[in-house]
Formats: sequence, C-alpha cells, structure tokens
Amino acid sequence: MPYERSVGAIVFRRGEPPEQELHFLLLRYPGGYWEFPRGHVEVGEREHTTAIREIQEETGITDLKFLRGFRERYRFHFRREGQSVTKDAIIYLAESPTWSVVTSEEHFGYVWVSYDDALTHLKFDNSKAIMRAAHAFFARRRRGGGRPRTSDAARKSAA
Repeated sequence: MPYERSVGAIVFRRGEPPEQELHFLLLRYPGGYWEFPRGHVEVGEREHTTAIREIQEETGITDLKFLRGFRERYRFHFRREGQSVTKDAIIYLAESPTWSVVTSEEHFGYVWVSYDDALTHLKFDNSKAIMRAAHAFFARRRRGGGRPRTSDAARKSAA
C-alpha cells in the first residue's frame, strides 16, 4: 500500500485587545471541505521546512512563528486511481500577524475563524481532534503549565 506524508500547521493570529481572541486559518480544498494548510514532504526536506514552504505556496504567508511544544500527527486512508493510500499528516502551530491571504490554484478560498467556528467548518474527525489539541495547548499556556506534553491526536481520537 502506498504511503505519503504531509506537513503543515494550524496558522493563527491574535485579534485586537483587550480580548485578543485567536483566529484560525482554514483553506477550502477542491473536495469542498475546509482544512489546515499542509502539503507533501519533498525528498530530504525537514518537517518545518515543508510546513513553511507549503504555507507560503498555499497562502502567501511568509511571517510564521512556530510555537514550541506542539506537534500532532494523524493518519488517514484514501483511494487514488483505485489504489488505497495511507497518509500521515504532521501539524504544528504557527502564529502570523498577517490577515491577507492569497490562495494558490489548489484552493477555492480561505477563512479566518474562531475556535468554535473552526470545529464547525472542519469536516474530518482527525482534523477536529488536532484543533481540540491546539485549544488545550493554548489553555495550558494561559494557566502557566510550562511546556505542554505533545500527543498523538489520531491515538486520542481512536480511544
């Protein structure tokens, strides 16, 4: 069975004070669903390099700041040309002060949404589990819990 790996990030930005609500970037994919920006790892490429390259290609955003301590993975299966493919998606958290997005030809639009709206927009359970993990990560940081332990969202959602 063919195997693929993609890397991307939950890109977020802060709203205006005093609340500074977080806004999350979702892209509209050709299948009609919303998802985080991510893409295929090129030969010899490191994960963060892939995430930076793919986010820039898909959104035009170049000023990313990755948050340490968050790396999630989920696995899914799909069919391509009658063949079953297994794919791992690695997702980081990256902050950007940029509101302006220029989507690539691969996507049909974008939206900046709140956490609750992100859960409504996201179609797949694995993606929702990653979004919930990010929300918990932010909650631990607000409480001063230090460097949170990362986990595997696919394992969590399967339990």
